[in-house]
Amino acid sequence: MRDHRPKSTLDLLENNASGQVRQRALALAKLNEQIKDLLPAQSAKHCRVANYRDGTLILECGSSSWATRLNYDRQMLLSALRREALPTLSTIEIKVNPDLAKSDIRIAAEKKKAEPRTLSPIAAEYLKAVAEMVPDKLKKRLEAIAALSNKGEQ
Repeated sequence: MRDHRPKSTLDLLENNASGQVRQRALALAKLNEQIKDLLPAQSAKHCRVANYRDGTLILECGSSSWATRLNYDRQMLLSALRREALPTLSTIEIKVNPDLAKSDIRIAAEKKKAEPRTLSPIAAEYLKAVAEMVPDKLKKRLEAIAALSNKGEQ
């Protein structure tokens, strides 16, 4: 008779092909972290591990310029990885993946969203003082800007 009791998801993932995929993904993620620690900070932001098979490590970069920069560090990276993590490593291939650059651009754009600006009460007082000495049209604008200080305090 079959056992119809529920099984945990972790047991299902570890006991079949998807478990092997999961283990492989975890190993590549760990290798990716090790490589990012070994690379210069700027290069590490623009590349990732794509695969490791038969002694060949495949790295992806977002553009050919980053691939060129990474090529300069290839021998240092190769010897460091042989020492610390992958003694069977024979070569490092560097490939360009434009989708990686697109994700970098999207992440940078999300970071650039401006925070609301605040105006200090002292700056507001200065603006009000200047507003008393200028024509009406400019006076209204300066007073409107000075009023932003009150909104920032609320």
